[in-house]
Amino acid sequence: MVQLAAGKSQNLILEAYGQHNVGGRLMPEGSPYHLTIRGPVGQRLGCMGQPGTTIICEGPASDDVGYLNIGADITVLGDATNGVCNAMAQGRVMIKGSIGARGLTMTKWNPEYEKPELWVLGSVGDTFAEFNCGGIGIVCGVEAKDPDNILGYRPCVGTVGGSIYYRGKTDDTYSRTNVKENDPDDEQWQWLMDRMPGYLEKIGRPELLKPLSKRKEWKILVAITPQERALIFSGPMPMSEFRTKIWDKAFGGDPLRDLAPGLDRSPVGLIESGDLRRRIPYWANHEAAAPCTFYCPIHIPTVDRLRLIRDGKLDEAYELVLHHTPLPGSVCGHICPNLCMEGCSRQTVDKSIDVAMMGRAIKDSPAPKSAPSTGKKVAIVGGGPAGMNAAWQLALAGVEAHIFERDDKLGGKLAQVIPWDRLPKAIWDSEIDRFMAMDNIHVQFGVNMTKSKFKDLKKKFEFVIVAVGTHEPRTLPFPGKERVIPALDFLKAGKSDNPTKVGKQVVIIGAGNVGCDVACEAYRLGA
Repeated sequence: MVQLAAGKSQNLILEAYGQHNVGGRLMPEGSPYHLTIRGPVGQRLGCMGQPGTTIICEGPASDDVGYLNIGADITVLGDATNGVCNAMAQGRVMIKGSIGARGLTMTKWNPEYEKPELWVLGSVGDTFAEFNCGGIGIVCGVEAKDPDNILGYRPCVGTVGGSIYYRGKTDDTYSRTNVKENDPDDEQWQWLMDRMPGYLEKIGRPELLKPLSKRKEWKILVAITPQERALIFSGPMPMSEFRTKIWDKAFGGDPLRDLAPGLDRSPVGLIESGDLRRRIPYWANHEAAAPCTFYCPIHIPTVDRLRLIRDGKLDEAYELVLHHTPLPGSVCGHICPNLCMEGCSRQTVDKSIDVAMMGRAIKDSPAPKSAPSTGKKVAIVGGGPAGMNAAWQLALAGVEAHIFERDDKLGGKLAQVIPWDRLPKAIWDSEIDRFMAMDNIHVQFGVNMTKSKFKDLKKKFEFVIVAVGTHEPRTLPFPGKERVIPALDFLKAGKSDNPTKVGKQVVIIGAGNVGCDVACEAYRLGA
Protein backbone atom coordinates (compact mmCIF):
# COMPACT_ATOMS: atom_id res chain seq x y z
CA MET A 1 0.00 0.00 0.00
CA VAL A 2 2.80 2.41 0.90
CA GLN A 3 4.54 1.65 -2.38
CA LEU A 4 1.34 2.36 -4.31
CA ALA A 5 0.74 5.60 -2.42
CA ALA A 6 4.34 6.65 -2.96
CA GLY A 7 3.75 6.50 -6.67
CA LYS A 8 1.18 9.29 -6.33
CA SER A 9 2.69 11.59 -3.69
CA GLN A 10 6.04 12.38 -2.08
CA ASN A 11 4.45 13.40 1.24
CA LEU A 12 2.64 10.57 3.00
CA ILE A 13 0.97 10.17 6.39
CA LEU A 14 0.47 6.58 7.53
CA GLU A 15 -1.89 5.50 10.29
CA ALA A 16 -0.09 2.39 11.53
CA TYR A 17 -1.51 -0.56 13.46
CA GLY A 18 1.64 -2.64 14.06
CA GLN A 19 2.63 -3.29 10.44
CA HIS A 20 6.20 -4.46 9.79
CA ASN A 21 8.74 -3.18 7.22
CA VAL A 22 7.12 0.24 6.85
CA GLY A 23 9.02 2.79 4.80
CA GLY A 24 11.53 0.48 3.18
CA ARG A 25 12.65 0.49 -0.44
CA LEU A 26 10.92 3.70 -1.50
CA MET A 27 12.81 4.79 -4.61
CA PRO A 28 12.77 8.61 -4.88
CA GLU A 29 13.06 9.92 -8.43
CA GLY A 30 13.60 13.64 -8.36
CA SER A 31 11.70 14.89 -5.29
CA PRO A 32 12.48 13.13 -1.98
CA TYR A 33 9.90 11.11 -0.07
CA HIS A 34 8.65 12.26 3.32
CA LEU A 35 6.76 9.65 5.36
CA THR A 36 5.09 10.43 8.70
CA ILE A 37 3.87 7.48 10.77
CA ARG A 38 1.23 7.73 13.48
CA GLY A 39 0.16 4.91 15.74
CA PRO A 40 1.99 1.73 16.82
CA VAL A 41 4.59 0.62 14.29
CA GLY A 42 5.90 -2.94 13.93
CA GLN A 43 9.37 -4.31 13.37
CA ARG A 44 11.98 -3.15 10.85
CA LEU A 45 10.84 0.44 10.40
CA GLY A 46 12.76 1.86 7.45
CA CYS A 47 14.22 -1.52 6.50
CA MET A 48 16.43 -1.04 3.41
CA GLY A 49 15.61 2.67 3.46
CA GLN A 50 16.83 4.49 0.35
CA PRO A 51 18.70 7.82 0.02
CA GLY A 52 16.24 10.70 -0.29
CA THR A 53 13.68 9.09 2.05
CA THR A 54 12.77 10.80 5.33
CA ILE A 55 10.76 8.84 7.89
CA ILE A 56 9.33 10.34 11.08
CA CYS A 57 7.69 8.01 13.60
CA GLU A 58 5.57 10.07 15.99
CA GLY A 59 5.92 7.58 18.83
CA PRO A 60 7.99 4.59 20.00
CA ALA A 61 9.12 1.86 17.61
CA SER A 62 9.65 -1.90 17.76
CA ASP A 63 12.75 -3.99 16.93
CA ASP A 64 15.25 -3.41 14.13
CA VAL A 65 14.63 0.23 13.26
CA GLY A 66 16.83 1.06 10.26
CA TYR A 67 17.71 -2.57 9.55
CA LEU A 68 19.88 -2.66 6.39
CA ASN A 69 19.33 1.08 5.97
CA ILE A 70 21.30 2.38 2.99
CA GLY A 71 20.52 6.09 3.09
CA ALA A 72 17.21 7.04 4.69
CA ASP A 73 16.86 9.60 7.51
CA ILE A 74 14.74 7.96 10.23
CA THR A 75 13.49 9.82 13.32
CA VAL A 76 11.72 8.07 16.21
CA LEU A 77 10.01 10.47 18.63
CA GLY A 78 10.14 8.01 21.50
CA ASP A 79 11.99 4.88 22.58
CA ALA A 80 13.01 2.00 20.30
CA THR A 81 13.57 -1.61 21.29
CA ASN A 82 16.32 -4.04 20.22
CA GLY A 83 18.45 -4.15 17.08
CA VAL A 84 18.37 -0.47 16.06
CA CYS A 85 20.62 0.11 13.01
CA ASN A 86 21.48 -3.58 12.70
CA ALA A 87 23.60 -4.06 9.54
CA MET A 88 23.05 -0.43 8.48
CA ALA A 89 25.40 0.85 5.77
CA GLN A 90 24.39 4.49 5.29
CA GLY A 91 21.94 7.13 6.47
CA ARG A 92 20.90 8.32 9.94
CA VAL A 93 18.64 7.03 12.69
CA MET A 94 17.69 9.55 15.40
CA ILE A 95 16.01 8.40 18.61
CA LYS A 96 14.33 10.84 20.99
CA GLY A 97 14.43 8.34 23.89
CA SER A 98 16.49 5.23 24.67
CA ILE A 99 17.01 1.94 22.83
CA GLY A 100 17.27 -1.74 23.78
CA ALA A 101 20.04 -4.27 23.23
CA ARG A 102 22.23 -4.89 20.18
CA GLY A 103 22.04 -1.42 18.72
CA LEU A 104 24.47 -0.44 15.93
CA THR A 105 25.60 -4.04 15.41
CA MET A 106 27.31 -5.32 12.27
CA THR A 107 27.21 -1.95 10.52
CA LYS A 108 29.00 -1.49 7.23
CA TRP A 109 30.71 1.47 5.61
CA ASN A 110 31.65 2.22 2.02
CA PRO A 111 34.41 4.88 2.08
CA GLU A 112 32.82 6.57 -0.93
CA TYR A 113 29.84 7.58 1.24
CA GLU A 114 29.17 9.10 4.65
CA LYS A 115 29.38 6.78 7.64
CA PRO A 116 26.04 5.55 9.07
CA GLU A 117 24.95 7.39 12.21
CA LEU A 118 22.85 6.47 15.24
CA TRP A 119 21.78 9.27 17.61
CA VAL A 120 20.26 8.33 20.98
CA LEU A 121 19.12 10.96 23.46
CA GLY A 122 18.96 8.59 26.45
CA SER A 123 20.83 5.30 26.89
CA VAL A 124 21.45 2.05 25.02
CA GLY A 125 21.08 -1.61 26.06
CA ASP A 126 23.60 -4.44 26.30
CA THR A 127 26.04 -5.53 23.55
CA PHE A 128 25.91 -2.13 21.89
CA ALA A 129 28.01 -1.72 18.70
CA GLU A 130 28.88 -5.42 18.56
CA PHE A 131 30.90 -6.14 15.40
CA ASN A 132 30.53 -2.51 14.38
CA CYS A 133 32.43 -1.96 11.14
CA GLY A 134 32.06 1.77 10.57
CA GLY A 135 28.97 3.19 12.20
CA ILE A 136 29.11 6.23 14.45
CA GLY A 137 27.02 6.19 17.61
CA ILE A 138 26.13 9.23 19.73
CA VAL A 139 24.65 8.49 23.17
CA CYS A 140 23.71 11.72 24.96
CA GLY A 141 22.72 10.33 28.36
CA VAL A 142 19.71 12.66 28.75
CA GLU A 143 16.79 11.15 30.70
CA ALA A 144 18.46 7.74 30.32
CA LYS A 145 16.71 4.51 31.25
CA ASP A 146 19.82 3.56 33.22
CA PRO A 147 21.66 6.76 34.20
CA ASP A 148 24.37 4.73 35.97
CA ASN A 149 25.28 2.80 32.81
CA ILE A 150 24.26 4.51 29.59
CA LEU A 151 26.20 2.09 27.31
CA GLY A 152 24.89 -1.21 28.74
CA TYR A 153 26.97 -4.30 29.42
CA ARG A 154 29.95 -5.18 27.19
CA PRO A 155 29.70 -2.66 24.37
CA CYS A 156 31.94 -2.75 21.29
CA VAL A 157 32.80 -6.47 21.36
CA GLY A 158 34.25 -7.32 17.95
CA THR A 159 34.25 -3.69 16.79
CA VAL A 160 36.68 -3.10 13.93
CA GLY A 161 35.66 0.39 12.77
CA GLY A 162 33.66 3.49 13.63
CA SER A 163 33.42 5.32 16.94
CA ILE A 164 31.03 5.92 19.86
CA TYR A 165 30.50 9.36 21.43
CA TYR A 166 28.94 9.16 24.88
CA ARG A 167 28.12 11.41 27.78
CA GLY A 168 27.42 9.91 31.20
CA LYS A 169 28.32 7.02 33.47
CA THR A 170 29.18 3.49 32.29
CA ASP A 171 30.11 0.21 33.97
CA ASP A 172 33.47 0.33 32.17
CA THR A 173 32.98 -3.11 30.55
CA TYR A 174 33.70 -2.03 26.98
CA SER A 175 35.94 -4.41 25.00
CA ARG A 176 39.49 -3.15 25.46
CA THR A 177 40.79 -5.46 22.76
CA ASN A 178 38.58 -3.71 20.20
CA VAL A 179 38.24 -0.03 21.20
CA LYS A 180 40.11 2.59 23.21
CA GLU A 181 38.61 5.43 25.24
CA ASN A 182 39.74 9.02 24.64
CA ASP A 183 38.60 12.60 25.02
CA PRO A 184 37.34 13.88 21.64
CA ASP A 185 40.09 15.69 19.76
CA ASP A 186 39.40 18.96 17.96
CA GLU A 187 38.34 17.32 14.71
CA GLN A 188 36.06 14.82 16.45
CA TRP A 189 34.50 17.51 18.63
CA GLN A 190 33.85 19.75 15.65
CA TRP A 191 32.16 16.87 13.84
CA LEU A 192 29.83 16.36 16.82
CA MET A 193 28.99 20.05 17.26
CA ASP A 194 28.30 20.52 13.54
CA ARG A 195 25.60 17.82 13.67
CA MET A 196 24.16 18.21 17.16
CA PRO A 197 21.80 21.16 16.36
CA GLY A 198 20.24 19.29 13.45
CA TYR A 199 19.62 16.21 15.58
CA LEU A 200 18.03 18.18 18.43
CA GLU A 201 15.85 20.05 15.95
CA LYS A 202 14.67 16.74 14.45
CA ILE A 203 13.58 15.34 17.83
CA GLY A 204 12.10 18.63 19.05
CA ARG A 205 14.60 19.27 21.87
CA PRO A 206 16.65 22.33 20.73
CA GLU A 207 16.87 23.59 24.32
CA LEU A 208 19.39 20.83 25.06
CA LEU A 209 22.08 22.25 22.77
CA LYS A 210 23.81 24.24 25.50
CA PRO A 211 24.03 21.45 28.14
CA LEU A 212 25.13 19.00 25.44
CA SER A 213 27.89 21.33 24.26
CA LYS A 214 30.12 20.88 27.33
CA ARG A 215 33.17 19.19 25.86
CA LYS A 216 34.57 17.91 29.15
CA GLU A 217 31.45 15.75 29.70
CA TRP A 218 31.97 13.75 26.51
CA LYS A 219 34.14 10.71 25.86
CA ILE A 220 34.72 8.74 22.67
CA LEU A 221 35.39 5.05 22.03
CA VAL A 222 37.42 4.58 18.85
CA ALA A 223 38.12 1.26 17.11
CA ILE A 224 41.66 0.00 17.55
CA THR A 225 43.48 -0.29 14.24
CA PRO A 226 45.07 -3.60 13.18
CA GLN A 227 48.50 -2.04 13.66
CA GLU A 228 47.65 -0.98 17.22
CA ARG A 229 46.16 -4.36 18.00
CA ALA A 230 49.37 -6.09 16.92
CA LEU A 231 51.25 -4.05 19.52
CA ILE A 232 48.86 -4.54 22.44
CA PHE A 233 47.69 -8.09 21.78
CA SER A 234 50.33 -10.61 20.75
CA GLY A 235 48.13 -13.70 20.96
CA PRO A 236 48.19 -16.69 23.33
CA MET A 237 51.32 -17.69 25.25
CA PRO A 238 53.42 -20.27 23.36
CA MET A 239 53.16 -23.78 24.79
CA SER A 240 56.86 -23.95 25.68
CA GLU A 241 56.60 -20.68 27.60
CA PHE A 242 53.47 -21.89 29.38
CA ARG A 243 55.25 -25.09 30.43
CA THR A 244 58.30 -23.37 31.87
CA LYS A 245 56.59 -20.34 33.44
CA ILE A 246 53.34 -21.84 34.75
CA TRP A 247 53.08 -25.62 34.44
CA ASP A 248 56.49 -26.58 35.83
CA LYS A 249 56.21 -24.05 38.66
CA ALA A 250 52.86 -25.46 39.73
CA PHE A 251 54.39 -28.95 39.89
CA GLY A 252 57.50 -27.77 41.70
CA GLY A 253 59.61 -28.28 38.60
CA ASP A 254 59.60 -30.49 35.52
CA PRO A 255 57.36 -33.51 36.38
CA LEU A 256 59.49 -35.77 34.12
CA ARG A 257 62.86 -34.87 35.62
CA ASP A 258 62.89 -38.00 37.84
CA LEU A 259 61.69 -40.37 35.12
CA ALA A 260 63.97 -39.13 32.36
CA PRO A 261 66.60 -36.77 33.73
CA GLY A 262 68.57 -36.81 30.50
CA LEU A 263 65.60 -36.25 28.18
CA ASP A 264 65.99 -33.28 25.87
CA ARG A 265 62.78 -31.27 26.28
CA SER A 266 63.69 -28.47 23.89
CA PRO A 267 61.26 -27.80 20.98
CA VAL A 268 61.77 -29.77 17.77
CA GLY A 269 62.79 -27.50 14.92
CA LEU A 270 60.71 -26.92 11.81
CA ILE A 271 63.13 -28.81 9.54
CA GLU A 272 65.10 -31.61 11.17
CA SER A 273 67.40 -34.42 10.05
CA GLY A 274 69.04 -37.35 11.76
CA ASP A 275 67.22 -39.04 14.62
CA LEU A 276 64.25 -36.67 14.62
CA ARG A 277 63.67 -37.10 10.87
CA ARG A 278 61.95 -40.47 11.37
CA ARG A 279 59.04 -38.81 13.15
CA ILE A 280 57.02 -37.96 10.08
CA PRO A 281 53.26 -37.46 9.66
CA TYR A 282 51.22 -40.52 8.75
CA TRP A 283 48.22 -40.16 6.44
CA ALA A 284 45.45 -42.41 7.76
CA ASN A 285 42.53 -41.26 5.63
CA HIS A 286 39.93 -43.97 4.91
CA GLU A 287 41.67 -46.46 7.20
CA ALA A 288 38.62 -46.60 9.45
CA ALA A 289 35.28 -47.37 7.82
CA ALA A 290 32.11 -45.42 8.49
CA PRO A 291 29.73 -47.27 10.87
CA CYS A 292 27.31 -48.12 8.05
CA THR A 293 30.11 -49.63 5.97
CA PHE A 294 31.63 -51.47 8.93
CA TYR A 295 28.37 -53.11 10.03
CA CYS A 296 27.27 -54.08 6.50
CA PRO A 297 28.16 -57.80 6.00
CA ILE A 298 29.58 -57.05 2.53
CA HIS A 299 30.81 -53.53 3.45
CA ILE A 300 28.88 -51.48 0.91
CA PRO A 301 30.39 -47.94 1.12
CA THR A 302 27.17 -46.03 1.77
CA VAL A 303 29.08 -42.79 2.43
CA ASP A 304 30.45 -42.86 -1.12
CA ARG A 305 26.99 -43.77 -2.43
CA LEU A 306 25.47 -40.73 -0.67
CA ARG A 307 28.19 -38.47 -2.04
CA LEU A 308 27.39 -39.57 -5.60
CA ILE A 309 23.65 -39.09 -5.03
CA ARG A 310 24.31 -35.64 -3.56
CA ASP A 311 26.28 -34.77 -6.70
CA GLY A 312 23.36 -35.89 -8.88
CA LYS A 313 25.24 -38.97 -10.16
CA LEU A 314 22.49 -41.53 -9.61
CA ASP A 315 23.69 -44.02 -12.21
CA GLU A 316 27.18 -44.02 -10.70
CA ALA A 317 25.68 -44.49 -7.21
CA TYR A 318 23.64 -47.48 -8.38
CA GLU A 319 26.63 -48.99 -10.17
CA LEU A 320 28.73 -48.61 -7.02
CA VAL A 321 26.29 -50.82 -5.09
CA LEU A 322 26.04 -53.33 -7.93
CA HIS A 323 29.80 -53.81 -7.70
CA HIS A 324 29.19 -55.22 -4.21
CA THR A 325 26.01 -57.28 -4.67
CA PRO A 326 23.84 -58.50 -7.54
CA LEU A 327 20.73 -58.40 -5.32
CA PRO A 328 20.38 -54.88 -3.83
CA GLY A 329 16.62 -54.69 -4.37
CA SER A 330 15.89 -58.11 -2.88
CA VAL A 331 18.41 -58.25 -0.05
CA CYS A 332 19.15 -54.63 0.93
CA GLY A 333 15.65 -53.50 0.01
CA HIS A 334 13.54 -56.20 1.67
CA ILE A 335 15.04 -59.06 3.68
CA CYS A 336 18.25 -57.71 5.19
CA PRO A 337 17.98 -56.67 8.88
CA ASN A 338 19.92 -53.57 7.79
CA LEU A 339 22.73 -53.64 10.32
CA CYS A 340 24.07 -50.57 8.55
CA MET A 341 21.03 -48.57 9.66
CA GLU A 342 21.31 -49.88 13.23
CA GLY A 343 24.90 -48.64 13.43
CA CYS A 344 24.31 -45.38 11.57
CA SER A 345 25.74 -42.44 13.56
CA ARG A 346 23.15 -40.17 11.93
CA GLN A 347 20.70 -41.44 14.56
CA THR A 348 22.29 -39.06 17.07
CA VAL A 349 21.09 -36.17 14.88
CA ASP A 350 17.67 -37.29 13.62
CA LYS A 351 17.36 -40.77 12.09
CA SER A 352 19.47 -43.25 10.15
CA ILE A 353 19.79 -43.23 6.38
CA ASP A 354 17.03 -45.32 4.72
CA VAL A 355 19.32 -47.85 3.05
CA ALA A 356 16.42 -50.20 2.31
CA MET A 357 14.75 -47.56 0.16
CA MET A 358 18.01 -46.92 -1.69
CA GLY A 359 18.39 -50.65 -2.30
CA ARG A 360 14.91 -50.92 -3.83
CA ALA A 361 15.73 -48.04 -6.18
CA ILE A 362 18.35 -50.20 -7.94
CA LYS A 363 16.07 -53.11 -8.86
CA ASP A 364 15.83 -52.15 -12.55
CA SER A 365 19.36 -50.80 -13.07
CA PRO A 366 21.47 -52.62 -15.68
CA ALA A 367 24.45 -54.73 -14.70
CA PRO A 368 27.82 -52.96 -14.61
CA LYS A 369 30.22 -53.53 -17.46
CA SER A 370 32.64 -56.35 -16.70
CA ALA A 371 36.40 -56.13 -17.11
CA PRO A 372 38.03 -57.64 -20.21
CA SER A 373 38.25 -61.43 -20.13
CA THR A 374 41.22 -62.90 -18.29
CA GLY A 375 40.78 -66.32 -19.89
CA LYS A 376 40.41 -67.96 -16.50
CA LYS A 377 37.50 -70.12 -15.33
CA VAL A 378 36.18 -70.79 -11.83
CA ALA A 379 33.55 -73.37 -10.80
CA ILE A 380 31.01 -72.56 -8.09
CA VAL A 381 29.06 -75.34 -6.42
CA GLY A 382 25.77 -73.86 -5.27
CA GLY A 383 23.59 -71.11 -6.71
CA GLY A 384 22.35 -69.49 -3.53
CA PRO A 385 23.10 -65.89 -2.49
CA ALA A 386 26.74 -66.67 -1.63
CA GLY A 387 27.38 -68.57 -4.84
CA MET A 388 25.64 -65.91 -6.92
CA ASN A 389 27.70 -63.11 -5.38
CA ALA A 390 30.91 -65.08 -5.87
CA ALA A 391 30.04 -65.56 -9.54
CA TRP A 392 29.07 -61.90 -9.85
CA GLN A 393 32.37 -60.64 -8.45
CA LEU A 394 34.36 -62.99 -10.65
CA ALA A 395 32.41 -61.96 -13.75
CA LEU A 396 32.98 -58.27 -13.00
CA ALA A 397 36.71 -59.01 -12.82
CA GLY A 398 36.69 -60.72 -16.23
CA VAL A 399 36.75 -64.30 -14.91
CA GLU A 400 34.41 -66.90 -16.42
CA ALA A 401 32.17 -68.15 -13.58
CA HIS A 402 30.29 -71.47 -13.88
CA ILE A 403 27.55 -72.18 -11.32
CA PHE A 404 26.45 -75.78 -10.69
CA GLU A 405 23.06 -75.78 -8.91
CA ARG A 406 21.09 -78.81 -7.73
CA ASP A 407 17.71 -77.04 -7.88
CA ASP A 408 15.93 -75.81 -11.00
CA LYS A 409 16.32 -72.15 -10.03
CA LEU A 410 18.87 -69.79 -8.53
CA GLY A 411 18.64 -68.11 -5.17
CA GLY A 412 18.84 -70.85 -2.57
CA LYS A 413 16.78 -69.97 0.50
CA LEU A 414 15.83 -66.59 -0.97
CA ALA A 415 13.93 -68.29 -3.76
CA GLN A 416 12.96 -71.49 -1.92
CA VAL A 417 12.06 -70.34 1.59
CA ILE A 418 11.34 -66.65 2.12
CA PRO A 419 7.65 -65.94 1.36
CA TRP A 420 6.82 -63.70 -1.55
CA ASP A 421 4.92 -61.49 0.89
CA ARG A 422 8.27 -60.37 2.31
CA LEU A 423 10.33 -60.62 -0.87
CA PRO A 424 8.23 -59.36 -3.82
CA LYS A 425 8.48 -61.81 -6.71
CA ALA A 426 8.58 -59.05 -9.34
CA ILE A 427 11.72 -57.55 -7.81
CA TRP A 428 13.33 -60.97 -7.42
CA ASP A 429 12.61 -61.93 -11.03
CA SER A 430 14.05 -58.65 -12.36
CA GLU A 431 17.26 -59.15 -10.40
CA ILE A 432 17.60 -62.76 -11.55
CA ASP A 433 17.18 -61.55 -15.15
CA ARG A 434 19.94 -58.98 -14.61
CA PHE A 435 22.17 -61.66 -13.09
CA MET A 436 21.65 -64.08 -15.97
CA ALA A 437 22.37 -61.33 -18.51
CA MET A 438 25.79 -60.65 -17.01
CA ASP A 439 28.76 -61.51 -19.20
CA ASN A 440 30.99 -64.39 -18.04
CA ILE A 441 28.26 -66.08 -15.95
CA HIS A 442 27.10 -69.58 -16.89
CA VAL A 443 24.59 -71.67 -14.90
CA GLN A 444 23.81 -75.40 -14.99
CA PHE A 445 20.70 -76.54 -13.10
CA GLY A 446 19.80 -80.01 -11.81
CA VAL A 447 23.39 -80.96 -10.96
CA ASN A 448 23.69 -83.49 -8.10
CA MET A 449 27.29 -83.09 -7.05
CA THR A 450 29.17 -86.31 -6.42
CA LYS A 451 32.76 -87.05 -5.46
CA SER A 452 33.70 -87.91 -9.04
CA LYS A 453 32.03 -84.82 -10.46
CA PHE A 454 33.83 -82.67 -7.90
CA LYS A 455 37.17 -84.19 -8.97
CA ASP A 456 36.35 -83.37 -12.60
CA LEU A 457 35.65 -79.75 -11.65
CA LYS A 458 39.04 -79.47 -9.94
CA LYS A 459 40.69 -80.66 -13.16
CA LYS A 460 38.78 -78.39 -15.55
CA PHE A 461 38.79 -75.14 -13.54
CA GLU A 462 41.54 -73.08 -11.91
CA PHE A 463 39.53 -72.85 -8.69
CA VAL A 464 36.38 -74.40 -7.22
CA ILE A 465 34.22 -72.47 -4.76
CA VAL A 466 31.89 -74.45 -2.50
CA ALA A 467 28.75 -72.45 -1.56
CA VAL A 468 26.21 -75.18 -0.85
CA GLY A 469 24.37 -73.43 2.00
CA THR A 470 22.83 -75.01 5.09
CA HIS A 471 19.74 -76.97 4.20
CA GLU A 472 19.72 -79.40 7.13
CA PRO A 473 17.28 -77.91 9.68
CA ARG A 474 18.02 -77.98 13.40
CA THR A 475 15.37 -79.23 15.84
CA LEU A 476 15.02 -79.30 19.62
CA PRO A 477 15.56 -82.75 21.25
CA PHE A 478 12.35 -83.19 23.25
CA PRO A 479 9.71 -85.96 23.42
CA GLY A 480 7.37 -85.78 20.47
CA LYS A 481 9.81 -83.93 18.23
CA GLU A 482 8.96 -86.34 15.42
CA ARG A 483 5.60 -84.56 15.12
CA VAL A 484 7.30 -81.18 14.67
CA ILE A 485 7.74 -79.76 11.18
CA PRO A 486 11.01 -77.79 10.82
CA ALA A 487 10.45 -74.21 9.70
CA LEU A 488 12.76 -74.73 6.73
CA ASP A 489 10.68 -77.62 5.40
CA PHE A 490 7.41 -75.80 6.06
CA LEU A 491 8.50 -72.64 4.23
CA LYS A 492 9.95 -74.60 1.31
CA ALA A 493 6.67 -76.45 0.92
CA GLY A 494 4.78 -73.16 1.13
CA LYS A 495 6.57 -71.85 -1.97
CA SER A 496 6.06 -75.11 -3.87
CA ASP A 497 3.03 -76.44 -5.71
CA ASN A 498 2.24 -78.74 -2.76
CA PRO A 499 2.14 -76.63 0.45
CA THR A 500 1.80 -78.24 3.87
CA LYS A 501 -1.76 -78.66 5.06
CA VAL A 502 -2.44 -76.81 8.31
CA GLY A 503 -5.21 -77.00 10.87
CA LYS A 504 -7.03 -74.19 12.61
CA GLN A 505 -4.17 -73.59 15.03
CA VAL A 506 -0.41 -73.71 14.52
CA VAL A 507 2.14 -73.50 17.36
CA ILE A 508 5.41 -71.82 16.43
CA ILE A 509 8.48 -72.14 18.65
CA GLY A 510 10.61 -69.02 18.13
CA ALA A 511 9.66 -65.50 17.10
CA GLY A 512 12.56 -64.28 15.02
CA ASN A 513 12.44 -63.52 11.31
CA VAL A 514 11.90 -67.21 10.50
CA GLY A 515 9.17 -67.59 13.11
CA CYS A 516 7.37 -64.54 11.73
CA ASP A 517 7.66 -65.91 8.19
CA VAL A 518 6.13 -69.20 9.37
CA ALA A 519 3.27 -67.36 11.09
CA CYS A 520 2.46 -65.34 7.96
CA GLU A 521 2.65 -68.41 5.75
CA ALA A 522 0.44 -70.46 8.11
CA TYR A 523 -2.11 -67.65 8.15
CA ARG A 524 -2.04 -67.54 4.34
CA LEU A 525 -2.72 -71.28 4.25
CA GLY A 526 -5.78 -70.97 6.50
CA ALA A 527 -4.59 -71.24 10.11
